[in-house]
Amino acid sequence: MEFNTKLGDILELNPATPLKKGTEAKKVAMADVKENQKFIESFEVEKFKGGAKFKNGDTLVARITPCLENGKTAFVDILEENEIAFGSTEFFVIRSIKNLTDPQYLYYLMRTPNIRNILIKSMTGTSGRQRAQKEALLNTEIVLPPLSVQQAIGRTLKNLDEKIKLNSKIIANLEELSQILFKRWFMDFEFPDKNGNPYKSSGGEFIKTEIGDIPKHWEIKKLEEIATHKKKSFNPQKEEDQIVAHFSLPAFDTNQMPVTEYSKDIKSNKWLINQDTVLFSKMNPRTMRVWLPNARKDLTNVASTEFVVLESKDDSVRSLIYNLLNTNIFKNFLLSNATGSTNSRQRVKPHIAVSFQLALNEKIVKLYGQRVNPLMNKIISLRDENAHLNEMRDILLPKLMSGELELPEALEV
Repeated sequence: MEFNTKLGDILELNPATPLKKGTEAKKVAMADVKENQKFIESFEVEKFKGGAKFKNGDTLVARITPCLENGKTAFVDILEENEIAFGSTEFFVIRSIKNLTDPQYLYYLMRTPNIRNILIKSMTGTSGRQRAQKEALLNTEIVLPPLSVQQAIGRTLKNLDEKIKLNSKIIANLEELSQILFKRWFMDFEFPDKNGNPYKSSGGEFIKTEIGDIPKHWEIKKLEEIATHKKKSFNPQKEEDQIVAHFSLPAFDTNQMPVTEYSKDIKSNKWLINQDTVLFSKMNPRTMRVWLPNARKDLTNVASTEFVVLESKDDSVRSLIYNLLNTNIFKNFLLSNATGSTNSRQRVKPHIAVSFQLALNEKIVKLYGQRVNPLMNKIISLRDENAHLNEMRDILLPKLMSGELELPEALEV
């Protein structure tokens, strides 16, 4: 049976958790919690000196600006049984009460716009260091459904997040495989020779060039010789009622690929892109985003002008370009030629980027495309699936939490 209650009566906030100072334990920093992502993917092991303490099943909610507004909320499941971890003092630790609240349900409750807005409005402090107040959370009134309903809601939303997590792992594995093959063939020159053996290890011939020794019958090419830097712009003010697939930096960072919106809602010019495009961001080469967009055939596709747009001149080289852009050697080249006073504001000039030189062989490039294109297509497919799953979860979450949508008892996602 549902009943009205204050959150302070149905959860524990920053509960007492035993962890002696000096004990080595997992530490979750604020940077380890990603925006709008449930699972914690990284941590350090350090001696405990202080901070928020938590265990599996707890929810971490960032209470400081701008982390709270950006959606840093994580569910703890990285620990062993009875293991205690610690993290930033800027986390609220939310813990369920046995036989009253479900841990998964509480996590998703903390993700609802209603709870987040209450916390944001409660913020006090100087500009840039404002923090949400715990009293605002504890005094918030909700309608709490029965435990069995909480568990059904939590399980449904969890299954969506688990599928997203699994897809993300597969994507990471496929990208690693394609990168390994790229480095082995085009950097270590261990591509298959005429007998199918690794070229360099099998005594393949090399010639001296301005970029070092390269295999005989290979050529030095500039990136601009295999990819065109496209700069055809799209003016949203001239196409106000057009629906576009918008590839933006925030969309990349939140794994929404792409955002579909009306052109009238876009305030500045964008680049037009197509299915042969590879994108990489101009700012801060150390952390630049590289995107293999799945351009929508039914819509006009546009990208932020903060991206450099490269269009492959041959279908077989798109995968090669994508993997080249993800190498440290290319990023270091951009860093050494970037402009700007600080690392966070350094920018890449497109004409410099496409002047990058590498050794290529047409036959090996085509063979690489045959091997890797299926992996790239699978990556694109899984990213699109994750975008749909994210959208589905975000639509379901507030409806399930508010009771607007009820789950049939036998429903399994």
